[in-house]
Amino acid sequence: MTSFSRYIVVFFFVLTGFVFPQLVNSDSLVWPKAPDKSRIKFLYSFSSKDDFGITKSFFEKLVDFFLGEEKEISHLERPQNIAINSRGELLITDIELKGIHFFNIEEKTYKFVKKWGKNLFNSPVGIAIDNEDDIFICDSGIKKIIVLDKGLNFKHVLKEGLIRPTSIKIENDSVYVSDTGANQIIVFNLEGKELQRIGGRGNAAGSFNFPVHLCLDNSKNPSTNSLYVVDAMNFRIQVLSKAGVFIKSFGRLGNSVGDFARPKGVALDSESNVYVVDALFDIVQIFDQTGQVLLAFGGSGSGKGNFYLPTDILIDNQDKIYIVDSGNRRIQVFQYLK
Repeated sequence: MTSFSRYIVVFFFVLTGFVFPQLVNSDSLVWPKAPDKSRIKFLYSFSSKDDFGITKSFFEKLVDFFLGEEKEISHLERPQNIAINSRGELLITDIELKGIHFFNIEEKTYKFVKKWGKNLFNSPVGIAIDNEDDIFICDSGIKKIIVLDKGLNFKHVLKEGLIRPTSIKIENDSVYVSDTGANQIIVFNLEGKELQRIGGRGNAAGSFNFPVHLCLDNSKNPSTNSLYVVDAMNFRIQVLSKAGVFIKSFGRLGNSVGDFARPKGVALDSESNVYVVDALFDIVQIFDQTGQVLLAFGGSGSGKGNFYLPTDILIDNQDKIYIVDSGNRRIQVFQYLK
């Protein structure tokens, strides 16, 4: 029984006007507001290295002086997906700037990478890290999955010729990729050998209509040790075994609690609660394992705790929640309170 058990928040929505209003006083920065027990707390947001006081070292400034300073990129423009490596460094893809931001908040370092080998990224979207801290990037523009080592050296192209790879997740030596254009989930090994194709176009159980995001639940509970797929244009989350066998689904098109309009990212916290980002409603809805809504937070806007076209969500092993607030050009960070 999770900390959310017996705690169901009931919302009333007006069918005219904005469907999901701000759910809590913005000054409190917790959801839900008192007297109910708080479950989600806003921590901070950031959009550039300046937010952490990150500056160039003396040596970097000296190099700029002698070689001529290249126009520096230090801010998020159109962030898409987020990952975290073993050093706690946040990696954020940016399709407007056509590269990857690297923020190390603890060490106060930042860099921006726009090349793989001698080639430029075109439309980097999905990103994942393996056990060796190698970086796997879905570039939907060039229809390839590119692999860099932890030193940012180009290793190899894992796969090319995909239709529109968008999301990637890795478990041990298995690489799961959502090919949105093919309406399939494709599984490779770390060397790029194709192991399995899951799904195909349709609305039946186990079929997809533009799958855009993946999440692997690595809990020890076999009933939740599954693959979660944002089946975007079927307006649902499908839950499959990691072998691709359909288990369950929840969600539908609508404007009520538990419905979706433009579902994007999905993630699980340490208690297997399921978080789904909706880029049209500008909210995050939290579900239990039966598909029952537990809580929602957010709302349209640019203030703290508001969203504009959010695209991804990451929850780390400390239940810290990172939301890619793409339209607001920032990352917002929250904490799940048990």
